Amino acid sequence: MKGTLVVRNALEEFKENELIIACKLYKEKLSNLISETAYYKTLQRMCESGELVKIAKGTYHLPKKSKYGIVPPSEKEIITAFTENETGTVVGYSLYNALNLTTQISKTITVMSSALEGLTKSIRNIVVQQVPLEFSKEITNMVHGLEVLQNFNSIQDINYSAFLKYTEELASSFDVEAFKEIVSTKTYKKSTIAFMQEILNHYQVKNNLNEYLSSLSEYKHPRMEELYEAARISQ
Repeated sequence: MKGTLVVRNALEEFKENELIIACKLYKEKLSNLISETAYYKTLQRMCESGELVKIAKGTYHLPKKSKYGIVPPSEKEIITAFTENETGTVVGYSLYNALNLTTQISKTITVMSSALEGLTKSIRNIVVQQVPLEFSKEITNMVHGLEVLQNFNSIQDINYSAFLKYTEELASSFDVEAFKEIVSTKTYKKSTIAFMQEILNHYQVKNNLNEYLSSLSEYKHPRMEELYEAARISQ
């Protein structure tokens, strides 16, 4: 009974539909108060009684009720749980849409987050990938740039003019320390780094990306003159 009370008191800090990542809550607040086995059994009992709802493995929320029944967490609420307080960012087609690079959409929303234990978690149509970074503005901007460049050839119906505008913004905001931290944490293709170097050199932004590349290799990636030509033809 004492264990149940400990868990209930901890859960009172959460709002309805706010995601509760069980392992995180246990490690941060409850590991000295209740055994892990008793903790998860308590969560299971609370789900069975309707006090708690399991939305994915290891992830719960307090139910939000309406006259029509339980209202599940929205996409925004789920994404916020993994991106607030510089813990993550949205990538994939949601990012490409936000940057006006394409009007195509995907049924799946991809999120990178440090607020996740385990490599990936799927919650409805949202896929969360673990990336142990502190997503400051500088880190987030560089992650966005690397993700766009890495996936450039697979972005459907890409707007070349919008992409060229984005490359200018990317070059002007290039942060070498953020870049170093990201590539030491997450693997990006050498061709992606070479693509970044192509853009930085075009806008005459000093960089040391040669350190990550081999002078003996020729990396396949779009050239700026090709992109300008593609933009001209598509107008």
